[in-house]
Amino acid sequence: MYTLNILKDSTAAKYENLTFPSFRYFLRNIGSEKSLIAIAASYLEQPIGLAFGEIKQNDNSGEVYSIFVEPQYRCTGIGTSLLIRLEEELRGRGCTKINLVYMTGKPTTLALERLLEKCNWTPPQPRMLVCKGNAETIMEANWMKKYSRLPSSYSIFPWVEITKQEREIIQEQMKAQSLIAKNLTPFQYEKHLEPLNSLGLRYQGQVVGWVINHRISLDTIRYTCSFVREDLQKMGRVISLYSEAGKRQVKAKIPNVIWTTPFIHKPMVDFIKHRWTPYLTSITETRGTIKELK
Repeated sequence: MYTLNILKDSTAAKYENLTFPSFRYFLRNIGSEKSLIAIAASYLEQPIGLAFGEIKQNDNSGEVYSIFVEPQYRCTGIGTSLLIRLEEELRGRGCTKINLVYMTGKPTTLALERLLEKCNWTPPQPRMLVCKGNAETIMEANWMKKYSRLPSSYSIFPWVEITKQEREIIQEQMKAQSLIAKNLTPFQYEKHLEPLNSLGLRYQGQVVGWVINHRISLDTIRYTCSFVREDLQKMGRVISLYSEAGKRQVKAKIPNVIWTTPFIHKPMVDFIKHRWTPYLTSITETRGTIKELK
């Protein structure tokens, strides 16, 4: 019979492989960070499952980061027990709502969705497309070639060369005109950006667009944020930015590309589904679900 316990510092290291690599650092600090909660499942003192989450202090909500059960112990109710116990702990510490975001296309996706339905979570809603591909293959798309040339009134420049005055103008536009969606503003993504192909677009001397990228591994660049002024979007100017960024990536022999597109940007989502698919190695999506705690 398996047992469930709240994970402590003394045993956290044994459970690190039962969550995503990006969360393992937090797991090591589970005792000192009171907002973190991990429920561990063990059998004969050996780790077999883990549910890991956090309390968000600003709005009394909780976030479930991962649920994992070793393959040989699945379909035995352990996953359900882990999630229910984590919900109870979050409720007991003042949470009134829990959020969970996951990615489709994995062998465990259907099992997770059945678990969420069984535990009365809301039906999952699409949040973002996750696109992966090879840079050279993507550059073969006809529209990447079509929009690679720009009229003389445009120029593309390395983002690290943006001037202080141009930054101030963009910030003023954000405040006064609200022409730029909050999740598309460039400055929040500048930390650790990839200077090789993070680019800006000028039109008649004014910055009107950008693509901000990050190297997430030696062989992969994530295209994190892109934007072009609304009146120029139908001219394909954002594709011009992608094309130049792609050329620089191929020249540097960095093979892999990944990016996400929120479903709220419907025109781009439709463009990806209808035009990009043949040039990508995979298109999956993230989905989100919530549960109100009573």
